[in-house]
Amino acid sequence: MYDQILVPLDGSGTAEAVLAFVELIPSRRVRLLMVEPDARGPILAGVEELAAWRAEREALGLAYLERVGEPLRRQGRDVETVVAFGDPAAQIAAATDVGLVAMATQGRGAGGRALFGSVADRVARHAPVATLLVRGGENPAAPPPLTRLVVPLDGSAAAEAALAAAARLGGELGVPLHLVRVVEHDALRATVRAGAAAATAASRAAAAATRDAKAYVDDQVRALRNRDLAAGGQVLIGVPAPALLDAVRPGDLVVMATRGRGGVRRWLLGSVAEKLVRAASAPVLLVRADGSDRTKGAAQTVPERG
Repeated sequence: MYDQILVPLDGSGTAEAVLAFVELIPSRRVRLLMVEPDARGPILAGVEELAAWRAEREALGLAYLERVGEPLRRQGRDVETVVAFGDPAAQIAAATDVGLVAMATQGRGAGGRALFGSVADRVARHAPVATLLVRGGENPAAPPPLTRLVVPLDGSAAAEAALAAAARLGGELGVPLHLVRVVEHDALRATVRAGAAAATAASRAAAAATRDAKAYVDDQVRALRNRDLAAGGQVLIGVPAPALLDAVRPGDLVVMATRGRGGVRRWLLGSVAEKLVRAASAPVLLVRADGSDRTKGAAQTVPERG
């Protein structure tokens, strides 16, 4: 599916949790990257001292990356190891020649952590390619095997960009897709309080919205099945983030767009996607709503099966 995957690591076991998922995602090449912030160098060091420190850190980092990359090499992949210096998020986001960035949302502890909201957050917001975020920390995302690709949809073309990516991945892995659409009824509560007539109108509107959502999901499922892809779907009632969190289970991989509906109802990082990354029991693959990630080393067709 991807020509090259970039995997940022920091030497911690928490960050390495993403490697189990990278082993599942088809790619020809993998670049393992360790970024050393220059701030960790010797205080007030001269040019020679700083150069020696960098050389030492690079040698140690490369040895580490070579070791953890061995399972990927055994899969037949071309593994590149790189140690860079500077701002971690900037170095990761600058890798425009890859198709996917895969990283944990938390790395080292208090001494040099890469929490979501910091490095992983900046990468997810600014990297020009798709980003796979695997939650680490005290409640890490469940490890493989994958049993479903869960695709939240809101009816927008932007959200459907994630569906296209999920279909490609599902076809490659032989994993079924599970489409989820949430009908938001909270916005109707204020209308209900306005009186009986308004409550009746709101109830009818809610029922119509639910029917439309089900028809939409059914159409998308049917289209996937016509391409010989295993797929199912469901319509949920409620607030998007909590409803989706309830729908996700261990063994899932959530594939969603970073933007959905426009205006005040938009789905974008910092809202639904961010809540899923922070709290879901599964990793989240964020697909660029503008489709830009699809031109960065991603396959353009869904493989036929059967």
